[in-house]
Amino acid sequence: MANNMPPIPRDHDEASFSEIVPIRSGKISLFKSPLFIVGIATALATVLLFGLMQALMNAPTPQARYGVFRSLTMVITAYLLLLTLFSVFLYSRTDRKIWYFVFPIVVISILLTPPFLRLFFFIFREILPGNSNLTGSRIFFNAFIGMFFGAGLMEELMKAIAVLFGAGLTLFAARLRMGMPASLFDLLRVRGPLDGILMGVAAGAGFIFIETWDQYVPNIVAQVFKATKGNDLGAFGLGLMLLFPRVINGLAGHMAYAGIFGYFIGLAVIRPKKAPQLLLIGWLTASILHALWNSVGTIWDGLNYLVAAATVMVLIACLLKARQLEATIFGRSAETSGSIIVGAPGSANVPGMAPVPQWGGGAAPPPSAQWGGAAAPPPAQWGGAAASSPPPQAQWGAPAGGFPGAAPGGPPVAFPGGPPPGPPRYPYPASQPVAATTPMQPTVPVQGAMALAIAGTNIPLTPGVRIDLAMIPAVGERGRGLVGEITAHPRNPGVIGLKNLGSVTWYARLRDGSVQPVEPQRNVRLAGGISIEFGGGIQGVVVG
Repeated sequence: MANNMPPIPRDHDEASFSEIVPIRSGKISLFKSPLFIVGIATALATVLLFGLMQALMNAPTPQARYGVFRSLTMVITAYLLLLTLFSVFLYSRTDRKIWYFVFPIVVISILLTPPFLRLFFFIFREILPGNSNLTGSRIFFNAFIGMFFGAGLMEELMKAIAVLFGAGLTLFAARLRMGMPASLFDLLRVRGPLDGILMGVAAGAGFIFIETWDQYVPNIVAQVFKATKGNDLGAFGLGLMLLFPRVINGLAGHMAYAGIFGYFIGLAVIRPKKAPQLLLIGWLTASILHALWNSVGTIWDGLNYLVAAATVMVLIACLLKARQLEATIFGRSAETSGSIIVGAPGSANVPGMAPVPQWGGGAAPPPSAQWGGAAAPPPAQWGGAAASSPPPQAQWGAPAGGFPGAAPGGPPVAFPGGPPPGPPRYPYPASQPVAATTPMQPTVPVQGAMALAIAGTNIPLTPGVRIDLAMIPAVGERGRGLVGEITAHPRNPGVIGLKNLGSVTWYARLRDGSVQPVEPQRNVRLAGGISIEFGGGIQGVVVG
């Protein structure tokens, strides 16, 4: 006889097994946490440093001690840079994985090998005026010119190679994907300013690691060892004294310059019409700050404080602006506390929208699409016991009387994933303004008769309308899983977007000819002439 007794409810006064042993909980993902990587790195670094310190004390010869010291400085440099990268990663609130930093670090490591270095030296220090005759001058103007070409332009370009490659993938190869797996393509490309900053900062960290560990520290150790006639421990001490400020200076130095240039590279991705100007501004800004840091000491050492502070301010401003752009353009949530981003996106009411009625039968309406993490204006809805009739239905190329799939003259069917049939959504015709006559008839902003034309069907751009391409007769099964929602910008209801609610990336061709990927849960701003490739040979064009 089957046991039809209901399950015994849990006694919440008793701790569950997963609460007592959190590592066994199925509701957390330990290995996906960025803190897990940093925590494991901390555990490994501390054990290594203790062991290396003991090995340094027990090494029998100066050569053996120097080999141990090199390993010790490598661990310290790498760990401090990892902590700096992790802090930037957390503060950026990016949806990237922490291993997004790997590609730019690998690229800069390759570029700093002798074959590539000789090429850069030839261009910037032999053809251009970046030679040591100028960089070593005690006259500010001469030193600045030498540092601008020999350090600023050259090193910032080297650090930006990976970022430029990622931007090129987005701008020129988004539709082709160059035959690479989708996961790898997404890992390498730059989607916007925030990605550009993160890649740039990572490249700067890689540059600091190689320059500090493999050049500056060994050089000063060799100089002190020679000057003291074999006092290797004293030389090691001075080497560590140089290591710490060079690494800590990263956020006011190489990482900052590369992050600033990366911001402008990412900005060029989303503003392709101005790409040449934006790239030039970013390169010059980073190079000038770099050259000033290297040359103002010829006037007065105290000026380095001002240059470092100015560099940090520019980097943080770029990072905050990149976060704000992520929220307003790509639809990602953003921190709105304090002075980080002024005004909570979507917190204000949209003009022309009346109070939203509830769905009939006690069911709440589904959440609407969001711009920047705050709720967008709810879609126009009908329900309840309204005495008046709903307005005429928008025609989607279906028989008179409803949406595609409806019986002639019958009620429209429900959208997949939408509210149950009963009080359906009736999008207003785009060519006809609608006024609210009762609380049950909300006013919808008129969008200038724009529509999205897909397979001979014109879909009015009415905020809140959910589009399922499988419901379009000419598309049918090819449109399965291709779902979007028309959204209104929370602070500018005249700006209309389309949010990707499916699981595959779309590609929008903008009016300037550039291609913008529209990833799941992201918006693309709609305007006349923009076309969208949904996949499966399905294309839509904004008309009107």
